[in-house]
Amino acid sequence: MGLWVLSCTLASSPGPGHSCSRSSLLGLKPLGVLRRRLWHSLALLTGGPLVLGVEAQGATAGMFYLQEEDRNEPSKYDDAFRDLRAEIFKHHGPGTRNVEAAINQIVEDATQCKFESTNNSSDEIVLLNIVQVLGQALESPAGRYLTDESICKAVQAAFMLGDPVKKPKEYGDIMGYYSRQTCGAMIRTVFKNVAEQLQAAQEAEMEHQPVPEPTCRYGVRAAMNILEFLIDLIHKGPSLQGATKETVEEMVVFSLDTIHSIICVAGSALVLAEPLARLVQVELLHAMCQAVVQNPSIAVITGFCQTLLCVSTYLGHVSMAQLETVIQRVLLRLADGKGVPGLEQQEAALEGLLDLVRQPNFVHDMFVNCDCRLERANLFEEVCSLISKTAFPVSKTSVGPLNFISLEALLAVLGALAQSARNGQELLAAPAAASELPFYVDLWGPLVAGQHPDFSLLADVLLAPHPYTHHHHHLHHGHGHHGTQLGVSRQSSAATPGPALPPPESAAAAAAGGGVLSAAEAAAAEASAALRSAGSEASSSSPAGSQGPQRATSSGLPPGSGAGVRGVPVTGPLQLRCAMAERCLKARIGLAVDHFNKDFKKGFAAMQTARLLPENPPAGDSEEAKVEARKVLATRLGQFLRTCPGLNKTTIGELLGDPDPFYLQASAGRGQGAEATAAGLCFSGFQQGCPFPVLESYTIGFDFAHLKFDSALRMFLESFRLPGEAQKIDRIINAFGRHYYASNEDVFREGDAAYVLAYSVIMLNTDQHNNQVKNKMTLESFKRNLRGVNAGTDFDGVFLEEIFTSIVKTPLRLSEPASMDISEQCFYQLAQISGTQRGLVVPSEEGRHLFDTTMFRLIWGPAVHAMCAIVDNCSNESLVSSALEGLQMACQIAAAHELEDVADSIIVNLSKIPLQHLAAVPTLSRADVMFGRDYKIRAVTSTLAIVINKHGDCLRGGWANVLDLVLHLYRKMLLPDSFCKALNGDVDGDGGLVVREVDSVSLKVRRHLLLRQGSNSTGASSIFKHISSSFTQILTLGSDLPQSESSVGRASRADGTQSSAVAAARADMDKADMQLSEVERAAVARAEECLTACCLEDAFTDSKFLKQESLVQLVRAICSSSGPIPRSNSSLGSYPWDVSEVCLELLYTVLLRNRDRITLLWPRAYEHFQTILSHSRECEPVLVQKAIMAMLRLCQRLLPYKAADISEPLMRGIQLLSLVDEQVANDLASTIASEIQSLLQGAAAYLTSTQAWMSICTLIKVIHLDPPSFPVCLDTITWVCNETLSMINFTAVVPTAVDLLERAVADPRSGEWKGHPAHIGQAIRVVTSVEEWLELWWISSQAKHSPEALEGLGFTAFKLDSWHLLLGWLCRLAKNHNVEVRSGTLQCLQRAVVSAEKLAIPAEGLTRALQELLLPLGQDLVKMLGSSAARSMPQCDVTVRELVRALSKMVLLFHAQLSSLPTFGRVWRGILDVMAVAAAANNRMNGEVLAEALPEAAKNMLLVMHSNKILVEGWKDQDGTDLWDYTWRQIAKAAPGVTLQSLTGHGAAARAAAAAGDNGGQ
Repeated sequence: MGLWVLSCTLASSPGPGHSCSRSSLLGLKPLGVLRRRLWHSLALLTGGPLVLGVEAQGATAGMFYLQEEDRNEPSKYDDAFRDLRAEIFKHHGPGTRNVEAAINQIVEDATQCKFESTNNSSDEIVLLNIVQVLGQALESPAGRYLTDESICKAVQAAFMLGDPVKKPKEYGDIMGYYSRQTCGAMIRTVFKNVAEQLQAAQEAEMEHQPVPEPTCRYGVRAAMNILEFLIDLIHKGPSLQGATKETVEEMVVFSLDTIHSIICVAGSALVLAEPLARLVQVELLHAMCQAVVQNPSIAVITGFCQTLLCVSTYLGHVSMAQLETVIQRVLLRLADGKGVPGLEQQEAALEGLLDLVRQPNFVHDMFVNCDCRLERANLFEEVCSLISKTAFPVSKTSVGPLNFISLEALLAVLGALAQSARNGQELLAAPAAASELPFYVDLWGPLVAGQHPDFSLLADVLLAPHPYTHHHHHLHHGHGHHGTQLGVSRQSSAATPGPALPPPESAAAAAAGGGVLSAAEAAAAEASAALRSAGSEASSSSPAGSQGPQRATSSGLPPGSGAGVRGVPVTGPLQLRCAMAERCLKARIGLAVDHFNKDFKKGFAAMQTARLLPENPPAGDSEEAKVEARKVLATRLGQFLRTCPGLNKTTIGELLGDPDPFYLQASAGRGQGAEATAAGLCFSGFQQGCPFPVLESYTIGFDFAHLKFDSALRMFLESFRLPGEAQKIDRIINAFGRHYYASNEDVFREGDAAYVLAYSVIMLNTDQHNNQVKNKMTLESFKRNLRGVNAGTDFDGVFLEEIFTSIVKTPLRLSEPASMDISEQCFYQLAQISGTQRGLVVPSEEGRHLFDTTMFRLIWGPAVHAMCAIVDNCSNESLVSSALEGLQMACQIAAAHELEDVADSIIVNLSKIPLQHLAAVPTLSRADVMFGRDYKIRAVTSTLAIVINKHGDCLRGGWANVLDLVLHLYRKMLLPDSFCKALNGDVDGDGGLVVREVDSVSLKVRRHLLLRQGSNSTGASSIFKHISSSFTQILTLGSDLPQSESSVGRASRADGTQSSAVAAARADMDKADMQLSEVERAAVARAEECLTACCLEDAFTDSKFLKQESLVQLVRAICSSSGPIPRSNSSLGSYPWDVSEVCLELLYTVLLRNRDRITLLWPRAYEHFQTILSHSRECEPVLVQKAIMAMLRLCQRLLPYKAADISEPLMRGIQLLSLVDEQVANDLASTIASEIQSLLQGAAAYLTSTQAWMSICTLIKVIHLDPPSFPVCLDTITWVCNETLSMINFTAVVPTAVDLLERAVADPRSGEWKGHPAHIGQAIRVVTSVEEWLELWWISSQAKHSPEALEGLGFTAFKLDSWHLLLGWLCRLAKNHNVEVRSGTLQCLQRAVVSAEKLAIPAEGLTRALQELLLPLGQDLVKMLGSSAARSMPQCDVTVRELVRALSKMVLLFHAQLSSLPTFGRVWRGILDVMAVAAAANNRMNGEVLAEALPEAAKNMLLVMHSNKILVEGWKDQDGTDLWDYTWRQIAKAAPGVTLQSLTGHGAAARAAAAAGDNGGQ
């Protein structure tokens, strides 16, 4: 047991205006005395007698001892003591007096005590009571009467009682924890009250009211002392004696947590008190960076991040420069794993970064105020690069919290960018960096002055819409467009006389920054101001409601417009548009910086070329103007070196210390080129009126006002690397000394004193921190060296001591600093920037959509790859779901910005996951079970479907992966029935490419049936090939069944075979499903549900909504996915034929639903059809059958719709049908026949190509050999001949009709072909109708056109050729063995001969027909008449008779025309020969048919020719043959009864014969 002793000695308290330091002694009084002090304070409140006045005055007091029971059982007084405290602090009402004195006395008594410990457990209770007294005193209503001094004492005492370093080891952790918590609560109360006072004062000032009386006695000074105290704890924690790593960490964490809480409590009110804001911007941030670098523990990093978040939230609008530096140089390095001992610390830093990017508008504010500032880093780009890198998992086993946190950060950034896309705002296309500005604008002068350069005019140029409004062209060629637009702008500006007009704001900013304006710049500024004022007057004078003329821009747009992603103007706040323009220039300046770092001469020339520095003065200017221009150029150059980031510091130092200002000028004089000349002009004239103007301009860019000398020197030397040569150092330090003296004239008596002191400090730094120097300089030596320097007087000793101590403790940085080591001078400089216009944050909320495209272009590549890698390597469902959500969000943003590559990248990367899993499923295993069990595959497939269906417009090369996925799902029998229904659904009456029953049932059943038959693993024909061709082969080779029975039997057998096969396949699948367990059935159900919900078929059925680039790529992907054709058996495993069928069905579906754009898609589709049809023998018959069906159906549906545009390409497609192998076409005859019939009946009028008709008819000639197809073919040709016969299809259709007629006749020789007797009459009518059509066509043509037009249009030539061809086909049919055919043909032939008169067939055509067709036919017939061949041609004499009549009609009708030709003699002899031979044969046969017909025909012809003076004596032909004698010799053989005497005097009979011939023809 010890004694409680009250000592009279009280610790001295800090005086007013001084902060409480940790070195203050803290004494605690015994419990009894403290009770008496409390009673004394209560007496002050109630007006009672003063008790213990001596103690209250702090004088010497006697010794008071506690009774033994007080020391042994102190707890029995605790309740009463607690109640007493409560009564004291609550007593604040009527009757109370001396509240201020009492509450301050309580704090004084509680803090100024000396405590001697005797019992640890009792001591802690006493100390806790003291802490409670202090806490309740400050938080009570009376606590507002505490003074600044009392507040500092109370906070310091509360902290000291829980100080982890000074706290005795005997005390437990509870004591320290409670004390620190109470201390934190007290500090929060103080800052809350101070913030309320500051806000009240601001509100009163804004309302122009008097400032209200403060509600508290304490104020900003107390808050500053507390904040300095906490910052001091962070700074000095590691250097405290007896401090361990744990205690230092605990102290730093407490300070950071407390600062975090007070910033949250005070909020933005801290900005209202400049000293508090400066403490946060400089001392706090510097201390935080030092603490996290020295002790990178999890707790310290967490506290650092929390505090940084608060500073960003509440002070970010005035501290963006500081935040940029801290985030870039500390937080990002910690998050990247640099300078931290483990992953946990890296995770803590990443969480801090995550909290930052989650803040509203932080992402956009960071981009606008950092990435869009010339002098600042690309912070947004660095942040996105880091979180994408840390989110990317290296392997499947490396996915952890680090990836999860980074993914959350990526999602936060994407979420910020997606807001504008969701709101439907018009987005600004990412502008390209201009290669050249249209005019010079001073950038560097305003930046040095902390002002914004005026980009209002440049923004209209740099953000102007591109010449080409098509968005895709714009996206791919944006750089070229910008260059073009700028070129036009420059030409237009060049056409205007006078210099370019820089904005007056630039001039003002340059003047404010100490810059010098040239005469040209000043004149341009004045002219610009005059123009603007005139424009404003004009606009103000315009009548209300009318819009005056807007300011013209070089882009031709109204001001404030920018290029949208769709080429339309986008407007936004001017300040934000200027920021976007600055972003454009930043990239261009970066190129100039690269040139500078390699060769500063080329760098300066590049800057001048890009109009980022003033141009050289013209050669014709006066010397004064040249000197002035060079001075301006030197000034701007110095400002450029001061403000432009990324410059090599060594190069800057060498350039600033260059001793020869004419060095570059002499170099230029030797003809080094334009670049050297430009650089030389920069340095010429340096010593004319202004020594070293570049160095001076660089130096005055620093603000040294009210800055300590050593801090100013550090700031100056950290901006470049000091050269090694003493003379260069002397020049640079001399410039520094002059500028510091000009900024702080109260420190030095002359400028040379500052120069000497600066040089001495550099020497001191070398002496103190060079290991080779053994005898270090002392403070006395340092002072002695500087005696009399300050204009003959000495410097203040304290002043020199502070400098000496600072240099000894912290050396000057003469080289690049360490990675995360940020000096305090850096924060001083940043604080200076924060006080300027350039240091304030430009809020991005109103125009954030202007930057989304540029920002998204920076992040999407690494972000998408990182998220895809997470999905691929992670098995955590939550993480996979988040990554997929981010990919969908990225695709949504890309669609809004019309960026195609994003969706392609997502599809390509994600599709690999299900494809790899599906490929790994064994052939005999159930893929649907695996699919249903794997959450990742289902989630990825669903995401792919969403991207495909919602953002298919953005897909290009990704369609190949989509087709790969669809086909893999088909091969594994995973495609749902909805997919099959979509392919074979009804589109304009189309039922799809259904060849087999299974085609319209289910893709699963089809695939299972094919696998069951083994068609994809061997080269043997499938069951379907057998079904489609076997019966045709049987019927062709010969069958005992009647033809009608065979056709019906074939169809019924095929249908029955297919139905049985489908039923068997379904039974097998149902049986396999029954063998699954309940778990497996549930997995199958999940797979079915997932794939059905995916609606992958919508990508093809809704393809009409795709943009043309995407649609073209889709068609290409479908054709490419079909596999090689032809293919070997070894490739069937990779490319089975049924997969090619599915691709063909998809192609047909897409083409049919995009009839408006068929001309765009047809070239690639044509190649695919050509490949299949040209290799029809090597392909599966079903594939060829579907290709033919697709081709014909496309023509049928597209020709009526787009005849003008697609006719020719479709005609080429129809011509492909001629490539089909005859055997294959015969096997597929039924399908082809029905499809051709549908095509011709629906679109024959639109078939405008003869080649297309030839291809169709050629195919008909092949398929009509199939008996069931013959009636269809005949009906088709019949319809064509009756409805759509024309010049185009005549030569193709009529021969086909002739072939069909010949095929309808049975073969009498072998009996193998029974023909189609029932269709002979129809076929004859088809052929004979052609003659009627030709005659009517010519009559109608004559009525519509003149003879000249008929000749010009080719109608006349077509008439001659068609009539001749018709006679030829009739002559061919006249030799047919069928009597009905010959009879009908000869009748048609006679009508055709007669129709030659109406057709106006010339004599040459008639002679040609006789010589080439009719006479050879007669010769062939008369040869058969008397031979054994007549047996196969019944009634051959009747046929000869009809032919003779046709010849007779030809002579009777056209004897005049024929006789005019020299070849008529040969023709006449041929006619006589035919008749003579026929008569001889008839005599041998004793026939009666020709015995009457021949004399009659001979008599009629002779009468006409004799009466018309053709048959006269002496008539000879061109060969000299006497036709008179020849005629009568042959007549004697053919018609002995006809003589010359019988013809004499029978002119009337001749005319009657001719008339009879006419009537017979008609």
